[in-house]
Order: sequence, then structure tokens, then C-alpha cells
Amino acid sequence: MEKGIVIQLQEEAIKEDVDIETLLRKAYLVARKLQLKKFENWVLNEQNGYKGALPEYRNVGGELQAFNPYRGWIPVMANGKMADFLDTMPINMPIAAISEAYSGSDGTIALTIPGEFTDFLNKNSASFDTKFRYKTSKTEFKKIISAVRNKILEWALLLEENGIVGEGLVFTDDEKKTAKNSSVINNYTNNFYSTAEHTQIQQGADAKTVSNE
Repeated sequence: MEKGIVIQLQEEAIKEDVDIETLLRKAYLVARKLQLKKFENWVLNEQNGYKGALPEYRNVGGELQAFNPYRGWIPVMANGKMADFLDTMPINMPIAAISEAYSGSDGTIALTIPGEFTDFLNKNSASFDTKFRYKTSKTEFKKIISAVRNKILEWALLLEENGIVGEGLVFTDDEKKTAKNSSVINNYTNNFYSTAEHTQIQQGADAKTVSNE
């Protein structure tokens, strides 16, 4: 007998050689068949990139740098709330771009700061207007990929614990009903996201273009 798709999903989630996009597509299939809209939307956001609030695991640590025409790229120094604001950078690009940047990097990744955020930084700087970038480690991008993989695994385990495994690619009416009526399953993605304050920072930062060093 063919294994249920939820069990297949669990097995593939623990295999590092299974591509993260392939895993997301299978998770989307499960969510769509069970009519779990919140999880379905999370998968689509991971595939297509985020337009609004980001999950907490998509904030990466690193160093904001400004371009000095005489010294090249130099660290941006800040104090207090501004230092906290610049401590992490939200990454809203599709998971495919994150995976590609991680695979193509030799250790560090430089993120281009978009125009609106560059204007904000220049207005709050005492020096001349310049361009900025955010320099981070490829390890930070790996953390995002691993987090997505772990979220899918935990979700698939939760489904199994509630008697939802499927038969091949098909779910019974009882399984669909259980999924629909379970608040834990339906609200699983709620704890992925940041506080409201951090969300505002994320939305203001907008998308970044990746360049490898």
C-alpha cells in the first residue's frame, strides 16, 4: 500500500537532499486538499516572496554598511533604538532566491538596500548621502531554509497526531473534517510571526536584491 502523503512529507522533510521548493510544493498540495487556507498562504508566501508581515525566522543578523568613496564599505554606527532597528534585516524574497544565494555564496552575502529605506538612512545620517548594503553570513540564509523545513515537518507530525495521514494522495472525509475543526491545526502558522512593532520595520524595509561576495 502506498504511504499517505503526510507520511511522505515527513520522510522528505528530514532528508537534506530533498529540495526545499519540492518540499513546499508537496506541503501546498496537502494544505490545499485539506482546505487549510492559512498554511496554504504561508507556503505561497515562501514560494513567491512576502508582501506584508514576515515570519520571525526571516530576520537575519549582520552588519549595515555605507559606501565611503575614499574608504569603500564601512560599518554604520548607531546607538539606542536605531542600533536595535539596524540589528537585523528582514528577508522577504522567495525561498528559491534565498536557496540560490546560499548555494552560490563562499561565506558572505551582501543585500542591496532598496531606495525608500536608503532615503530613510540618508535623512537620519549626519554625513553625505550615499548607498548602503547589509552584509550577512550565508549561515543566516541556511537558518531560513532549515526553519522552513522544520515548520513543514512539525506540521506534518501534528497532522499525523490528529489522525490525518491520507491514503496515497487522497484524504478521507473524516480527515478533512478533523483538519477543518481543529483550531491547533488551522492556527499553526500564527506563532511564526513577529511582534507588531517589528512588523512595521519589516514592511518599511521592503525587498532586497541579493549579491554574493
